[in-house]
Order: sequence, then structure tokens, then C-alpha cells
Amino acid sequence: MKNTIRKIRTPLGTATIMALATFGITAVMSLQTAHAETADVDKRLENLEKELQAIKARRGDESNVVTVRQRGARMLLSTEDGNFTARVGGRLLLDSAWYDEDSQPMGSGTRFRQARLEAAGSLYRDWSYVFQYDFTNSGEGGIKEAYLGYNGFQIGDAALQLSVGNRFLPFGFLGQQSPKYSMFMEQPTSSLILGAGARRLGLRGDLIGGRWRWSLGAAQGILGSRPSDANGDDPLDIATQFTFNAIQAKNHVLNLGLSVRRQSAKDADTFRLRTRPQTYLSPYRPVDTGTFVSDGFTAGGAQVMYLHGPFEMEAEYFQQRYDEIHDGAADGEEPEFEGGYVQLGYFLTGESRTYKPTLDVFGPPQPARSVSQGGMGAWQVAASYSTLELTDRGIDGGNIDMMMLGLNWFPQSRLRFALEYGNVLDVEGGPYDGDKPSFVQARAQVEW
Repeated sequence: MKNTIRKIRTPLGTATIMALATFGITAVMSLQTAHAETADVDKRLENLEKELQAIKARRGDESNVVTVRQRGARMLLSTEDGNFTARVGGRLLLDSAWYDEDSQPMGSGTRFRQARLEAAGSLYRDWSYVFQYDFTNSGEGGIKEAYLGYNGFQIGDAALQLSVGNRFLPFGFLGQQSPKYSMFMEQPTSSLILGAGARRLGLRGDLIGGRWRWSLGAAQGILGSRPSDANGDDPLDIATQFTFNAIQAKNHVLNLGLSVRRQSAKDADTFRLRTRPQTYLSPYRPVDTGTFVSDGFTAGGAQVMYLHGPFEMEAEYFQQRYDEIHDGAADGEEPEFEGGYVQLGYFLTGESRTYKPTLDVFGPPQPARSVSQGGMGAWQVAASYSTLELTDRGIDGGNIDMMMLGLNWFPQSRLRFALEYGNVLDVEGGPYDGDKPSFVQARAQVEW
């Protein structure tokens, strides 16, 4: 019997089955490979996250690092987040003077006008501080600008700055400028005597708009002063000032301002007004009211400053009226003293003075080409006329008229050499009636 073997045929065929099997095996292997790759990607992402956290941690540590950078030709220390800044600096002003005496000896010589160290900066962004000590004085009298300020308030579009400490009252223009950047080595006689004068310990607020500034200050006696025998308390001094920039552009400014001041004592205080003729080295004071006793005074001032490119003009007028005088030759009188000045400056090399409108003060000139850049630095010529009247109603302090000529050279922005000629045009009345001395003086100045 013959056996017959039947071949079984599948619908797909052997080749097709083999192909499907191969595909299945490949798919399984691909899935396993993909799973492994996914696990590897997850691992890499995890490692990247750890590295990112480590970088953030390092960045957090670096925020406490203090950096040193240059700002305005000065070194400034600051934290990376800007919350804290600090600057340590100083200045040296060395003056010499040669006097052509008339009737009174004056005494030529050389001395340090200022030898000062200072620290300034910010705390937590909105707080600021300034401390200056001058070694030409001693003890408490050596402390100059020293205050703590807060700058975080905003009233509408205006910024409100508050401060407490030892600083100038908001009165007058030139009296609040730094002598480092003024046209002349010393203030005109009227600004020095009838302006706000020395710094005082007290409170001050400044409301600053885009083109205007309103300031109010209240203070007591000059730091280091003590109550007098006639008055058991320091006098109370209140001053306010409003300034407006009718023109405010780069290198083009018209500044107008008014100031009012009232100083009063609890009972009565002793006053004496006298001044040098716009030079500091000589002790000679051609106008002098002598001492008198009054309850205080009321003062006013008007200012105008115009800056246009290399040209600059500054002018002020002051008036100071005293309350009734007690005793003496002027008993019962209410004398009124006045004075003013105008001064002009021009940069022969074309520069313009740096003006800070929010502070209403000048900064250092920036030479177009400094000596270190192969240039000649900045050269400025200046002229000034001033008048001061300290004679009125029984007080014979004398009147003085003066003129000044000056030449300033800034080889670098914070280096200055000055040469000046001063002439007392007339002294009328007072203890040195008719005296007309003249002088030449010079200054070498560096700040950092």
C-alpha cells in the first residue's frame, strides 16, 4: 500500500511567516532598545537638573562677592545684586597766597586748605550714607558732610529724599556747591556771609521733579558749637528753597531759584558778621560788624545760573534782616544787610561743566583730551564781581566791593591747578575804611 504524504499549504506561505517572525523579533528588540534609551535620557535629564541646581547654588554664593568698577573716574565697590555700594575717597587742596598789603598786614603763606577722607554709598538700595572728616581741623569740628538718607519714597512723579545728620541748609546756590568744582578757590564775600554758611546738624527733605526741586531743612547750631551765655539753647534754623530749570538739556541749563531762611533763639543770641576778602590764608577781615545781641534774623536769596557749552554765568542776591537788637549802640534797631555777586566762566578748550539737575550741583569737568590721552586738558578762564554791605542802623561793619580773575587747568577730570588775582576795589566804613589790598593765590588739588 502506497502511503501518500500530503503537503499542507498555509494561506501566507512559509516565506511570509518567516518575515513576520523576523519583524516581531526586531520590534521586540527595538522596544527594548527604546526603553533603554528612554531610561538613559531620563538619567541624563536628572544629571542636568543636578548640575543646574549646583550652578544656581554657586550663583547664590557669588551674589555675596564684592566687585570693583570705575564710575566717574572713581573706584566703586558693589555687590552683584546692587543692594550695597561703597566708595572710599578723599581730597587734598594745597593753597598759597601772596598779598600786596595796603594799610593792614595780611601775611603771605602756604597751607592745606582741605585734607579730607570720606566714605559714601548705599544700603539695601534705598538707603544712603556720607561721612567726611577733614584733618585741617580737629575733634568734632573736623566732621563735615555726615548724614544718613532714605531715597525710597515717591510722590506722584516726584522723588522724595530724606536725610538726618550734618549737611548744608537748603539756602543759596554757590554755598551748596563743592569747592572742588567752583570757578574760584573761595566763595564771594556775600555768599559766604549771607548764604547758608557752614553745615548744621538737623533734618532735610528734598522733593525732586523732572525740572524742579523743593527742599526744606531744620537744624540747630553748627556742629561743635555750644549755647552762649545769653542763650541757653542752640538757635533753631529753618530754611526752604525752590529751584526750577527753565532750560534743561545736555550742556545747556537755565536754573532759577528762591530761598528763605529763619533763625531764632529761645531768648537772645550773640551775632558777629565778618569776612576775609575772598582769600583764606590771611586772617585779615576788612569788614566786621562786631558782636551784637538779637533774637534772630530772617533771610532771603535769589539765584540764577546759566550754562551753555563752554560758557557759564552764576549770580545771587542776598538780604538778611535782624530782629531788634538788645543793648549797645544799635539798641532797638533792626539792621538789614545785603550783598550779591556775578561770576562768569569760559572753557578755552571747549568743554562744558558737568551739571547734575537732580542734586542742583556741579561735578568735575571732563577734558576733551586729557594729558594722559596726549592732550592739553581743560582750560577755563573766570571773572567775578561781588559786593557786601554790613553797615545799617547803628551797625558800622563796612561795605566791600571786590573783583577776581582766575585761570583753572584740569589736566585730568579730578586734578586741578588754579591761579587767581584778587583786588579789593573799595572798603567803605567799618574798622578798615579805605583799605584796598590785592593778592595772587594758587591751588593744587587732587581728589580720588
